[in-house]
Amino acid sequence: MVDVDLVDVAQVSKLQLFLSELMENAIKMAPSLLFKILWILFIFIIFKPVNKGVLNFFKLVLNKNKVDPLLRSFIISLINALTYVVFFFFIIGGIGIKATSLMAVLGTAGLAVGLALQGSLANLAGGVLILFFKPFSKGDYIVTSSGSGTVESIYILYTVIVTIENFRITIPNSSLANSAVTNASKNPERRIDTLICVSYDSDIDLVKSTIKNILDNHKNVIHDKGYVIRLKAHNASSLDFVLRAWVDVNNYWDTYYDIMEQIIIDFREKNIEIPYNKLDVYQK
Repeated sequence: MVDVDLVDVAQVSKLQLFLSELMENAIKMAPSLLFKILWILFIFIIFKPVNKGVLNFFKLVLNKNKVDPLLRSFIISLINALTYVVFFFFIIGGIGIKATSLMAVLGTAGLAVGLALQGSLANLAGGVLILFFKPFSKGDYIVTSSGSGTVESIYILYTVIVTIENFRITIPNSSLANSAVTNASKNPERRIDTLICVSYDSDIDLVKSTIKNILDNHKNVIHDKGYVIRLKAHNASSLDFVLRAWVDVNNYWDTYYDIMEQIIIDFREKNIEIPYNKLDVYQK
């Protein structure tokens, strides 16, 4: 009985000693742990204003030096990503993990990280290629396999275009760098190219002179470059005339709509019929 009591007392003594050592270690570690927690909280508190201040500074510098708008948005996006990386290393350092140790771990896992980020790296490289070769600039209207619209900005991984319906389309930079992109705004002049259909009963010379008169009297048409008004095809129910005229790229749509509207007005005045689907019934 005495031996059992002695064993219990020994176990209790060991437990008390363990708890005592644990308390001492906790007391010793408390200031360091508290400092780390306060450091992390401090980083999170200052991150947003510091990040905003850095971005505003670089925006001011880039605007002052009149940097290309697309390049400006790309640089700002890149700097924003770098500030996140810098603050991440500040947090890691505050916790007590050495940056060299972290880099060693990342280096060991480099292959896996590279495979995981290969899409992002391809988009980053695509953004650099776009900025270097400049297939389009901010404000250009482009046609891509992902959609058509006006280029708003380019970031390190993607480009944003706005459609005529005011939808925003986000396109990966790698897609734009490795596929066909039609830039409708690159050249200062653009050609209106459309078909005008009339009935077989129409006078060909009257049709051509009517369209020519409309083009001659429109202020946005570039008359010096000439225009084409020719009979292109004999369709099943219509004669198709091709109309080609040059305008300033900024006036393209206004001019196009003006010409289409004026053709209807003048054709009606001169009894030139524009064919439409109809059924003629003959009774014997």
